Amino acid sequence: MSYTPHFHEEEQTPTQRWDAVRWAIFVGASDRAVPSQDMALLQLRYVAGEIDQVQVHDELMRWYRPDIAPAADVRPLPPELPGRVYPYAAEMAALMQEMNELPPYGPYIVMDETLPIPEL
Repeated sequence: MSYTPHFHEEEQTPTQRWDAVRWAIFVGASDRAVPSQDMALLQLRYVAGEIDQVQVHDELMRWYRPDIAPAADVRPLPPELPGRVYPYAAEMAALMQEMNELPPYGPYIVMDETLPIPEL
């Protein structure tokens, strides 16, 4: 079965897709979530236009929720091409390096939970 990736009008170019991926990584950075190497490669394949968001979602379900993952043949990932250089690969590597050097996570606000709660 063959599947053709589909892209929204705001994700037509590699630059648009890179902006979306970078934004998602920055959002995760607020909780010190650094993408794994496998996730980074999956995102680079999306940026290159090999796969779309639906296929990214399907792959994440196969990784993390195989009990509810869609059938592998519904929207299969095309095989990885050995030695393929992806657009924005250098930027992704630099971003991940920067994220790995962030200070440890700390909550923004520490609430004093020792205060009594008034009864209404």
